[in-house]
Amino acid sequence: MGGVPSGGSTWKNILIGILTTVVAYSIVNYIKDKKEKKKEKEKIKTATIDAWKSLIKYEELSTVNYYAAFCNENLASQMESLIYEKDQLAKNYGIIGSKREIDDDLASFATRAIGNTNEIKKILEDYRDDLKDINASAANAAVLYNELDSLYGEKIDMARARDEESLKTTLQSLVKKYGEEFTVPQEAAAFSKDDLAGRWKEAGVDKLFDLKSDNTFIMEASGNNYPGKWKFSDKTITLTYDDGSGSITLHVIYYNDKYFRFTLDDETTERQCCKK
Repeated sequence: MGGVPSGGSTWKNILIGILTTVVAYSIVNYIKDKKEKKKEKEKIKTATIDAWKSLIKYEELSTVNYYAAFCNENLASQMESLIYEKDQLAKNYGIIGSKREIDDDLASFATRAIGNTNEIKKILEDYRDDLKDINASAANAAVLYNELDSLYGEKIDMARARDEESLKTTLQSLVKKYGEEFTVPQEAAAFSKDDLAGRWKEAGVDKLFDLKSDNTFIMEASGNNYPGKWKFSDKTITLTYDDGSGSITLHVIYYNDKYFRFTLDDETTERQCCKK
């Protein structure tokens, strides 16, 4: 009997040793994998935040330059500037999309934005070409211009709406994943009555507002002058004519030192005045 091994406890110890080693190995690798995943997520977050900041800068610069182009009174040159800005914006979206290690949602947005921006560029090119076919001296030229404005304006608005919705959805996703570091383009800097004093021509219209610092103004239109008083409060310019014919109110949507965009009380269409 003395030759019979008492191996039960020996095998038990061996099994326990193996299991302990496996469990310890699994725990170590789990912790290691968790750290690696956290590190990778932080890397993606950092790259995505940097790319998002670049995106916002591209958006803001493009917007300023796009609307500044409307201050060019040469229609052909104006159209080329608009097309150029959309071409540059599409290329900048391409830079965002090519960045390594950014979040998939931001990369997907860049791809969609390139398509949308190139679509707007094509609409503008078609608009430019159709404008060339209009005889500016024809009796119905104004009607034809308005029809083109309406047709192509609607197409551009639809493409822009898709872009805005895509950007909004992407922003919501990024904030949910990574936090509040992601912001939308900031509103333009605050402006005052002193900033508005000066000569402003309404884009595309034979009308100029000379806003003087003493709160008087002269509106020049079709070779005639219409004097009055003006005041500014809460982003609203109120012009009251001296002849008692009434007043108009300009609700300023956006201002910079080159132009400001506005709507009138009875309109939703945006207009623009350019600094002269």
